[in-house]
Formats: sequence, C-alpha cells, structure tokens
Amino acid sequence: MAFEGPYGVFTADARQSRNVLLVGAGVGTTPVRALLDDLPWDTHVVVLLRGRHSEGIAHLDEFERQVSKRHGLLHALTGPREAVRLDAPALGTLVPDIADRDVFICGPDDFTRTVIAAARDAGVPARHIHHEDFAF
Repeated sequence: MAFEGPYGVFTADARQSRNVLLVGAGVGTTPVRALLDDLPWDTHVVVLLRGRHSEGIAHLDEFERQVSKRHGLLHALTGPREAVRLDAPALGTLVPDIADRDVFICGPDDFTRTVIAAARDAGVPARHIHHEDFAF
C-alpha cells in the first residue's frame, strides 16, 4: 500500500509567503485544520473560523492549542450571517496585513465565494488566494 498527496492548491506547497490566513466554515474547518498542521513552523498564522455557535465549529479546541503553540491569532466568529459579515472591511479589521498574506479558504460554496471576493477587495492578489470547495 502506498499513500500520496495531498496535491493541488489547498496544500502548504501553494504558500508563497511566510504569512498565512486560514479561513474555514462548516465542514471546511477539517481541511483547514489539516493544513495548519502541514505549514512550516516559521509561518505566521491567522485563523478565522465561522459558525453559528462556537459549539458548531469543528475542532475549535484543537485550533486553539495549535494556533497558540505557533504564537498566531485565532478568530472564532459566531452568530447569524447577517450579523457577522465577512466583507473586505471586516477582513481588514480582523487581519490588518491581509494583503501581505496567502489566504486559504474552505467552506460552503456561498461562503467561499464571499470570502474570495472580500479578500480580493481587501487587496489580496488573486495568486495568493487558494480555495477548496468542500460542501455536502
């Protein structure tokens, strides 16, 4: 038996910067969690997780431990979508240096499209935005 991969744009190999923003929602937190483990230790990590309730954010306790070990930042955003927006101004407030980061996004289709557009509007070059469609 042999195992290979992962391949594609949602791997640590796609990273072009020492600074990374990982964004996940719903079942998309699982690939984000795996990516966090694969990033080199010298990577400065900001993690943004989205859920209706903190209990609904998968792996939140693991994210807290791993991000703390890396001396990164974790934002767990909870509440209704209408109340917790992820537009360019919100991303700029949460991650002031977002334009200087690689941004990895995984979540439901609408969420992913919204965050991609917000990241572009916040000044992130298209080549620094990596996403995985991961929804059921």
